[in-house]
Amino acid sequence: MNPHNILAILLSTAALTACSFVDTLPGAEHIILANHDSGCEKIGQTTVSVIHEVLYVDRSEDTIAEELQILAQNSAAKMGGNAIWPSSEVLNGEQSYHIFRCPK
Repeated sequence: MNPHNILAILLSTAALTACSFVDTLPGAEHIILANHDSGCEKIGQTTVSVIHEVLYVDRSEDTIAEELQILAQNSAAKMGGNAIWPSSEVLNGEQSYHIFRCPK
């Protein structure tokens, strides 16, 4: 294989591992991080997941965490919640969140 092709593949993979593939849905940008200690009512739970590796290369942990939070915020917005709180650790690109409705 041509060295230029190898370099192009490596650079493409590095770029993809840092990219975010998740968009915030309308209304989800107002979802906050809060737990039941904040006087919030738990209304549900969601488990979200993202791709954690691209071409056998692990993606950035920060990018994965950010995408998981955005997906949890999207779920909360769909369920009528206004807050989320992680209920598990990130494992292989997956994480669970409690969804709350907090007083405004």
